[in-house]
Amino acid sequence: MNSNGSKVNIKRAIVVYLVLTVLALIWLYPIIIALTKSFTLEGFNNYKYVLTYKKINYFQVVFNSMTIAILTSLGVAVIVTLSGYAFSKMHFRGQKILFISVLVCLALPVAAVTMPIFFTLVKLKCIDTLLGVIIPLIAFNVPQMLLIVKNYFDGIPNELLESAKIDGSSSFNTYCVIMLPLAKPILASTMVLTFVYSWNDYLLPLLVIRSEINYTVTLAAQFFMASTYQSPLDVAHLYAAMILLTLPSIVIYLLSQKYFQAGITAGAVKG
Repeated sequence: MNSNGSKVNIKRAIVVYLVLTVLALIWLYPIIIALTKSFTLEGFNNYKYVLTYKKINYFQVVFNSMTIAILTSLGVAVIVTLSGYAFSKMHFRGQKILFISVLVCLALPVAAVTMPIFFTLVKLKCIDTLLGVIIPLIAFNVPQMLLIVKNYFDGIPNELLESAKIDGSSSFNTYCVIMLPLAKPILASTMVLTFVYSWNDYLLPLLVIRSEINYTVTLAAQFFMASTYQSPLDVAHLYAAMILLTLPSIVIYLLSQKYFQAGITAGAVKG
């Protein structure tokens, strides 16, 4: 009986690994094609061309996107931990209605509110600034991340907070001393997700940014797409540009992957 059970488990494991291998190959195929195309004709000189391109400064656009993504991640982290703590562990009038109102924003696409966003940023004098991109990105990332963080906080025993309250700890002190240390895994996950979403966003930079010096990586790509089909070398330059423009976000994700996985695992156990 045990022998049959172990054989079944081995067969299941083989099937799972085969499926995962196929999915990995499907995911890796476009990356392999892009790498291959980026080295055609002139090899590493294609990457040198992108790094020294006169129309757009590669290091400047990477710095702009990195600034936007980091500040957005930090802003979202502060807001969702405070609000997640309030919605999960505190009780106040209109709590449910307010939380539902925030969640309703999940169904609101950015494209549907581009006009009010634009005129609001004009009033705030944030057009053609990185801050003009950061503020809307924080607003649109908060609802999703708040839901994740609140669900995590719901799994933290209330007895911990009650003990702190008995010892005379204030709500804010409890948040700093108890909730934040326990929230490190899920906080890391939300920051990684927010960073990736902010890095890849195209619509908001397109709406706000005007000067080339403030361009993000998603806007910089257009400089290499204008002449894509004029020669094979242009195609190679485009692929090299795409790889270089996405490389920083991939590196950041790989470096923070263990924290991201820890947060997802912790959230699954808590839930």
